[in-house]
Amino acid sequence: MARATGRQPALLSRVAEALYWAGRYVERAETTARAVLVHGDTHLDLPVGTDVGWRPLLLIAGVEQLFDDRHSLLIGGQAAPPASGPGEADVVPFLLTDTGNRSSVLAALAAARSNVRTARAVLPGEIWETSNELWRLGHEHRHEVAARDQRVRWLQRVLDGCAQLNACLWSVARADQAEAFVRVGQHLERADMTARVLGARATSLVPGPGERGTYAEVHHRAVLRSLAADEPFQRRGPGVGDDGEAIARFVLHDEGFARSVVTSLAEIHLRTKRWPRSDAVTAACADAIVLVSGAGRTGPSAGDLRATATIVQDAIRLVHDRIAAEYFPAARDEARPDDAPPTATRTPAPPCSTTPALGPTPMDAVRAGPAWASSPGGRTTTDDGAVLFRVVHRTVYRYDTPASASTNETHLRPRDTAHQRCLAHALVVDPAPQSSTDRIDTFGNHVQQFALTGAFDTLTVVATSDVLVSPAVPPPSTPPWETVRHVLAADRQPAGRAARLYRAGSVLVPIDDELAGYADPSFTPRRPLLQAVVDLASRIHDDLAYEPGFTSVTTPVLDVLQHRRGVCQDFAHLAIGCLRSMGLAARYVSGYIRSATPIAAGLVGSDASHAWFAVYVPGWGWVDVDPTNDQLVSVSHVTTAWGRDYSDVSPLRGTVEGGGPSQRLDVAVSMVPVPVGGP
Repeated sequence: MARATGRQPALLSRVAEALYWAGRYVERAETTARAVLVHGDTHLDLPVGTDVGWRPLLLIAGVEQLFDDRHSLLIGGQAAPPASGPGEADVVPFLLTDTGNRSSVLAALAAARSNVRTARAVLPGEIWETSNELWRLGHEHRHEVAARDQRVRWLQRVLDGCAQLNACLWSVARADQAEAFVRVGQHLERADMTARVLGARATSLVPGPGERGTYAEVHHRAVLRSLAADEPFQRRGPGVGDDGEAIARFVLHDEGFARSVVTSLAEIHLRTKRWPRSDAVTAACADAIVLVSGAGRTGPSAGDLRATATIVQDAIRLVHDRIAAEYFPAARDEARPDDAPPTATRTPAPPCSTTPALGPTPMDAVRAGPAWASSPGGRTTTDDGAVLFRVVHRTVYRYDTPASASTNETHLRPRDTAHQRCLAHALVVDPAPQSSTDRIDTFGNHVQQFALTGAFDTLTVVATSDVLVSPAVPPPSTPPWETVRHVLAADRQPAGRAARLYRAGSVLVPIDDELAGYADPSFTPRRPLLQAVVDLASRIHDDLAYEPGFTSVTTPVLDVLQHRRGVCQDFAHLAIGCLRSMGLAARYVSGYIRSATPIAAGLVGSDASHAWFAVYVPGWGWVDVDPTNDQLVSVSHVTTAWGRDYSDVSPLRGTVEGGGPSQRLDVAVSMVPVPVGGP
């Protein structure tokens, strides 16, 4: 860090990183120790001979692949897991004391001790002494984990030591940047581990029809105890429920529970916003809070809960990426667990060099066209078939009485993708805003925010973009849709993990049996994925009438299905809901489609923004499909943004103070080819 606020001295990057990972490793050791302790106790609460299995502990720690590689049998030169599930004698030492597993409790304590030692100069000596003693006791008594009775004492010693170390942080450490980095690391790890526990215990929490066993309460309490949430959950307010879904909502969303995911993210946001250069971090954290708040509220199945857990982990990973990119530029691999996310996996694209600043540009400049306008008469198609489009999106709000203030957020700058490139973009606002910022949201979209004050009865926002669109490469023959669904659930590659973000229900697109029933005729057994998706899109195109004005942006998908009419966003939402209800990954895409008729010179067209969906094909990527026009997305489409549904990528939204009881909204869009060179 180059500079700190107030009188606090700046922390060296390596010191800040050491503090952050010290907090994460302490939390990792504590949660893993508690999970193993509770898992062993659960065996005692079940009938003799009942074995709940030990693999869930590997899933919680995220080391199942490492364990399988270490304990596999060699058959024909290939590694294969043992015929029976992993046993207690193998799993427990691997998770508790195996230093070859860098996420084991003992390895985590050693890493925490090492990082605290690196940062001793900015921490009270008592914290170093406590962390050193905690590691020493764990190391000297590591042989005790073999026997259950001695293991309980060893685990309790670890938990007591972690509690003592946390007490030192609260009572001894000064509330400065050093303490903040430790706390941020702890809260981030805590949220991640909570998501891991929910994913691993999803079947126990939300069993399928007819699967609820006599001992469901035992399994439910085991999940709560693993997350130190048993007593807080019992003290929750009335009307919350006591089933597995209620437990999941509690540990995800309950702001009164100090260890819930939302509470942890809120703590991170509160602490990081006091740091210098924290805009990207706090924006990612705010996005994560919104993402988590909207996740896990729909869909009662175990698969939905696992998808929610993945969404939470992906959101947490993005917060980590932003922190690491800004404050740990020289991140060292040895300072992270094996499954810790890499730093800065996505760097925000720089703005177009020709983009004017918001505000001062007069409206006459919009009417005349941007400064980069090509001369008329040139070709609109390149030799390789790419087309240069000019997109003009004009929004006008007219108020009954003068408004006094307005704050807005836009998703109007087209993305750079494998098939399109935004050559230039201008956003002009009238009246001129007093402040404006640009950022990248959770989904990688460009977001432009602006605020203005003063009396005004009209607000005009005009976005003008020049976008070069190339023909998309035809997708290959795809595997059966059932295979894709299976791969999505197990894929640990970055692209697959990112795609799972779009499998769960969202604010506007629930997962529902009725949607799965509508999709079912297209998804016959062993049918190739893309064939099934194209058939579904064609059926939606044939079954639904395109009727502007019948629906609004908040019309439920099931209402659209019932009335069989709507606009492009309804067509897209219905397709996405059907695909997600079949266990597949689908995302909402906002953009534009080529204007159907020529646009007179100087006149903004009357077309509207467009929407479609994309489905994920493992090993290939996303395939975009336009159900409104019954076609794969072609060179005639421009992509602006994508997300889970319309609420993530609405072109323009905001608030206004004053303005009278009502307002009138006019939107006009044109997308026409412009010359790319000489005639």
